Amino acid sequence: MAHLAILTRGLREAGVTVHVVMPPAAAVDEAAAACGASGAQVTRLEVTGKTDLAGLSSLTMLVAREAPDLFHLHLSSPVEGVPTLLAARAGGVRRFVTTEHAPTWHPLRKIYSGAAKRFSTRLIQAVIALSEEDAAFLWTEFGVPRRLIHVIPNGVPPPSAEAFLMSREAARRRLGVGEGPLVGYVGALEEKKGIADLIEAITALEDRRIALALAGDGSMLAGLRRRAAQLSFPLLLPGRVADVAAFLAAVDFFVFPSHQEALPLALLEAMGAGLPIIATRVGGIPEAIEDGVSGLLVEPHRPAQIAAAIRRLMTDADLARRLAAAAQVRGTQSFSEAEMTRRTLDLYNLIARQKPAPARRAAAQA
Repeated sequence: MAHLAILTRGLREAGVTVHVVMPPAAAVDEAAAACGASGAQVTRLEVTGKTDLAGLSSLTMLVAREAPDLFHLHLSSPVEGVPTLLAARAGGVRRFVTTEHAPTWHPLRKIYSGAAKRFSTRLIQAVIALSEEDAAFLWTEFGVPRRLIHVIPNGVPPPSAEAFLMSREAARRRLGVGEGPLVGYVGALEEKKGIADLIEAITALEDRRIALALAGDGSMLAGLRRRAAQLSFPLLLPGRVADVAAFLAAVDFFVFPSHQEALPLALLEAMGAGLPIIATRVGGIPEAIEDGVSGLLVEPHRPAQIAAAIRRLMTDADLARRLAAAAQVRGTQSFSEAEMTRRTLDLYNLIARQKPAPARRAAAQA
């Protein structure tokens, strides 16, 4: 949902009229508020599946009333997206774009997933993949035609003014951490994110100076809170942080140990913050981080490799500075909010190229 909020803000600043349709779940309240604050109209509506006739009817009527030039669907499940596409088409939409946020996530790979995805491609004009890795997967595993796939990586906004002006000392005081090395992570606290691998790596270092801060929420949070007192190093669990850049200002080394990814926003934010980065070689991460140039890449499920990489950065300050500087340049140039918005708007206008004027109204559904 953070991606949608960022894109909505960028499109609104570019003059696009955006109507965002989001489910009424409390988990997306923050993103809905951000979209509304950007000047987008926000409707809380959910279509739970092909049997949700009330939801499908409501979406069809909404689309018919708004008459958008283009309908942009953000999805991961190839099956859940089909009823939404059909409802929007029944409402009169004839131009569709989808963004595939997690096509490689293994629960989505069901027997009927490929058939559903291939059917949906008959209705749409473009599929956005967040990385070349995801693009290849969509083509080889789901049969999405190559001509429909456009790679547009995630983009993140620049740090807030408060974070930009905040010193490392002030950021660490806010977090409640001392002066020793601080390893940071931002993201969901779930098993698939490799959190256990990172904790095992820090434990193996046997360096009591190191602290670990895991910013985020998820199913592991309660267990991590219980386990914190038993660890040989300080474990900070600030929960979800409203200002990621302010959190990153306190961090010395950013580690992203995930087992499966597309192109994580938190990694891009760490690049923009100019931090030395260690990340797993999965999904689109190697397209953002060049091993030994703008960060260190390790294999997933390998705590020993994470530990070795942390030790290397701690003992080679020059390397850490070079990697951080290169990551910041790469992040600023290639993974900014402005660049993501520009490329998305270019795609919208490409789809609408037969019209005399560029597309200036869009409906987004997540």
